[in-house]
Amino acid sequence: MIIDGHAHFFNKKTFGNNFPKNFKMNESMKKMASTIDHTIEENKDAWIKAMDKEGIEKTVFMSTSTLNQEFTSFINSNERFIGFATLNPELKDAVEILKKELENGMSGVKLYATNGQYNIGSDKTFPFYEYCENNQIPITIHSGVTIGPTADLFTGNPIHISRVLSAFPELNVIMAHFGAGYFREVLMLKYKRENLYVETSGTNNWLPFQDNFLTLKDVFKKSIDIFGPDKIIFGTDTRIFPDGYRTGILKEQQKILEELNVSSSDKQKIMHGNMSKLITKSKK
Repeated sequence: MIIDGHAHFFNKKTFGNNFPKNFKMNESMKKMASTIDHTIEENKDAWIKAMDKEGIEKTVFMSTSTLNQEFTSFINSNERFIGFATLNPELKDAVEILKKELENGMSGVKLYATNGQYNIGSDKTFPFYEYCENNQIPITIHSGVTIGPTADLFTGNPIHISRVLSAFPELNVIMAHFGAGYFREVLMLKYKRENLYVETSGTNNWLPFQDNFLTLKDVFKKSIDIFGPDKIIFGTDTRIFPDGYRTGILKEQQKILEELNVSSSDKQKIMHGNMSKLITKSKK
């Protein structure tokens, strides 16, 4: 069984909601905007068909705007869809916003550290993290590089979460995309921190911009060595339109696990079990 731990749902009413005023889209964003004129039902049908074909039991979708009714409706259109809300954890009413998102059917939170223009480790965020820890709400963080319009690598440095991991030892934090260029920092964060997960999703096109010659296979091997198979989560970062499910990413990562001689039980943890445990806990 497989759970895709990182995907996106976009349509006309969700795409671009967080863009700043007078923002000019680049060519790749213009192309994306031109291919998302699909209804919730069309998205649901396309996703279920792709999931059935690839053997995906459930998919975790990351919201890109807070309390978005279209995203909520999509998540609740099928029990195989899992929703992660997004919000600014520094807001005074962050906990109340999260409660509303949970009431709407969300199971976790996605923090856009690079794009969000907030500090994921500031004192203002602590009430939010305390609530998430007490209620076993998993948090996925996008640090590092991104195509997003407000990218700031300073706020996107995962080191900002260091004291949060220490202050809330039962909080479950997932670093998306192997840190998206901050792989070294993500490895350092794992030192003496048992509540940190790493997630594999995306093209991992940050690799050529490193001051080393690591391949994706090297990154997997190092992650297994440091995090262990209990703290690694599979994902693809698929958006179903216009290109369909990212089967190539799924197959490449499965091949790497085979080449590294990862046992069947450990592969099952990475591809399914670890995320399953996190989203099950958050439902209690």
